[in-house]
Amino acid sequence: MTVSYATYCIIDSDGEVPEGIAGPQAGTVCNLPYHGIGVAVSSLARPIQDMVTGAVEHEAVVERLMQTHTVLPMRFPTVFFGQEAVLAMMSQHYDDFRADLQRLRNRVEFGVRVMWPVETAKTPGQPPRADRNSQTRYVALRDPVPYESSGRQYMRERYRQYQGRQALWEQAAQFGCKLDAVLSEFATAKRLRRVTTDTFAFDGVYLIDKDMEAGFRRAFVAAKGSEPCFGYLLSGPWPPYNFVGPQT
Repeated sequence: MTVSYATYCIIDSDGEVPEGIAGPQAGTVCNLPYHGIGVAVSSLARPIQDMVTGAVEHEAVVERLMQTHTVLPMRFPTVFFGQEAVLAMMSQHYDDFRADLQRLRNRVEFGVRVMWPVETAKTPGQPPRADRNSQTRYVALRDPVPYESSGRQYMRERYRQYQGRQALWEQAAQFGCKLDAVLSEFATAKRLRRVTTDTFAFDGVYLIDKDMEAGFRRAFVAAKGSEPCFGYLLSGPWPPYNFVGPQT
């Protein structure tokens, strides 16, 4: 009977991984070696049914291995039928895996998001106010238009909202450039993702050398202090999900 294998990540070692790491169905994680590197896998007795729980367990395995190895995360669920299929995959992509492991050695990923404060929805076009004495909530940048409005009033209100949003987006673009310039000093690579909703003013991921992590965090805190009207999210360190594969 052919055994199915859940695969988690490529690692920079052909030796054993730490004991006690379990994946979906409590399968013990082991390393299948291939010419100096390896792939972390666990056997599956049956197909994964609970995809949400499985995804959380998959991520936990990758993060645990990140503590002791350089890792190239694989998407969940990546399942191969038999060791031969796993090793064939390793053979096909071996050169790329070796190059990525070398490039990403001792590096981790951080996510940075900047959110609009609730005040921007109340007073579009005006600088949002920072309220240090209360918990800040965040909403989309939309104003309700009064239901009982004439056509001219309606268009005038819509145009006022449009002007307010344009002013806020210009403010966000300027701040985003400033923030990115500060954080980029500590990064070896970055990915700035296009903001497609009214919730976020900035959304990016940065690849950081581990010995630069403290400086990166300090720069982020300083940037927060320079623009306290925004909301901020810093996540990580993560495995380098956004930096595996060809770099342009």
